[in-house]
Amino acid sequence: KGRKTAIGNVLLLGMWGIAVFWLFAFYNPGNIALDKIYWWYVVHLWVEGVWELVMASVLAFLMIKMTGVDREVIEKWLYAIIGLALFSGVLGTGHHYYWIGAPACWQWIGSIFGALEVAPFFAMVVFVFTMVWKGRRDHPNKAAMLWSLGCTVGAFFGAGVWGFMHTLSFVNYYSHGTQITAAHGHLA
Repeated sequence: KGRKTAIGNVLLLGMWGIAVFWLFAFYNPGNIALDKIYWWYVVHLWVEGVWELVMASVLAFLMIKMTGVDREVIEKWLYAIIGLALFSGVLGTGHHYYWIGAPACWQWIGSIFGALEVAPFFAMVVFVFTMVWKGRRDHPNKAAMLWSLGCTVGAFFGAGVWGFMHTLSFVNYYSHGTQITAAHGHLA
């Protein structure tokens, strides 16, 4: 038993979201265009939507435990990060729709919001480094502290920078399915 906090609630929301959106992976329609729509639901809404909630809540928990910064400050950062993640991630899914025959408006919607998907990852980097700077930096568990810092930087470059490199539709037309896509996914 424990008290319910924003961090715990966001973590639970993320875990439920992972379970729900993973169900799309089990549906195998005969139409390849429909199959790709469901596949992108798993990739974007699972990975870039709800997985960011899990990552942000785990980082917030670690920052409370390791830095001693007030919960209120950390929870405000958490709300900003998850707001950015859900705002950009859900509509950013559209940068895949254009190439499977969806209306042309998805080319612009997906490109614009896909480009904004860098923002929550950058916010996580700023959040963790700010909390470490404000709090005590002499925590005895150096590995956890370095993991927290390194995880955000790796996710920023993998999901953010490499994702941005090929999210715009006029670039994605040539880079879709290449090693840029694989590098983006694996480093993210």
